[in-house]
Amino acid sequence: MKTKLKTIPRFKSEHEEARFWKTHSITEFEDDLVEVKDVRFRKPRKRLISLRVDDHMIASLKKTAIKKGLGYLTLIRMWIAERLTRESR
Repeated sequence: MKTKLKTIPRFKSEHEEARFWKTHSITEFEDDLVEVKDVRFRKPRKRLISLRVDDHMIASLKKTAIKKGLGYLTLIRMWIAERLTRESR
């Protein structure tokens, strides 16, 4: 028999939270929920950096980005974010 929790627990990590929600439904915690009427999201502040890259590499980046339907600067940002995520594990 599954014990019913009264409130949504605090999680130590996103991984722990994901495991929890795989086995629970938000409907189990309806009394714990509060209606939010006005939500505003801020875009993270971005900073301009300079990066020297040779012409051959830029051409290669542009070619790869076109195949993916992206701009090459977007592709660079995505790759940096992916690598940072991988390195932080």
